[in-house]
Amino acid sequence: MRIAMLSGGVGGARLARGFAALDEVELTVIVNVGDDERIYGLHVAPDLDTVVYTLAGLEGPAGWGMAGETWKVMRALTRFPIDTTFRLGDTDLATNLFRTDRLDRGVPLSTVTAEIAEAFGVEATILPATDDPLRTVVRTADADWIPFQEYFVTRRHADTVTDVRFDGAERAVAAPGVVEAIEEADAVVIAPSNPVLSVWPILAVADIAKAVEAAPRIVAVSPLFGGEALKGPAAAVLASLGFPPGNAGIIAAYDGLLTDLVVDTGDADDRRLGTPTLSIRVTDTHIARPEDSQAFAERLLRWL
Repeated sequence: MRIAMLSGGVGGARLARGFAALDEVELTVIVNVGDDERIYGLHVAPDLDTVVYTLAGLEGPAGWGMAGETWKVMRALTRFPIDTTFRLGDTDLATNLFRTDRLDRGVPLSTVTAEIAEAFGVEATILPATDDPLRTVVRTADADWIPFQEYFVTRRHADTVTDVRFDGAERAVAAPGVVEAIEEADAVVIAPSNPVLSVWPILAVADIAKAVEAAPRIVAVSPLFGGEALKGPAAAVLASLGFPPGNAGIIAAYDGLLTDLVVDTGDADDRRLGTPTLSIRVTDTHIARPEDSQAFAERLLRWL
């Protein structure tokens, strides 16, 4: 079965890991690049790297970064008058140095991503949503418009988000292979990622949105448990943007796009949110451990 998955960071990476473990799945992971930023002079792509490291079995204990990381460079940077809130471990730094050098030589991000995935022994196809510059910018109650990483890392996503935009989206086109993967997929799966901050940036690229809208099966996995995310500001952002609480907000955020929504067993009462065009599937959606993500992917595959 061919799966095209739209992915943000940790949740998307963990679901991708589950699908990648199944021999019967041909997986393409289409990854958000709205979080990308130039930091310490380097092109940092947190969501792309989280997917690669997780599929390589090298992710850090929190789901991002790399396991067994060291921090010599960051400690050395503290002697200089520079903000080191955004931390890059020594091994992660090597990935970003390679990416930046290749991009500065004119190599597209999609090609560089394939090179990085190959270097880490990842067999699944990992594609940035676009090779073009696309940046998520949020408006907060007290800071006006700020870049995503300032909101998320520097300010620890404590601000109330009142609006969001995706700079460059109006000029961006899908990276090579993205539209084809969606059109050829048996199902499009939207990972348990933040709808607004991780998935909307992907759908902000017009030709991706058009391809997804035409897909016969669009299955989203809710990132919420009892109305809250296990980590991150998904529930808070949906609420501050005026969406209803819980999984009703997830459905509304995708605005009629979904054919299926998968929710956790603790939210089984949300079956009532189903309609003639939207099926609510209920199962254990905890996928932090590799064996749990594979078991979840197997259950999901049976529904597809």
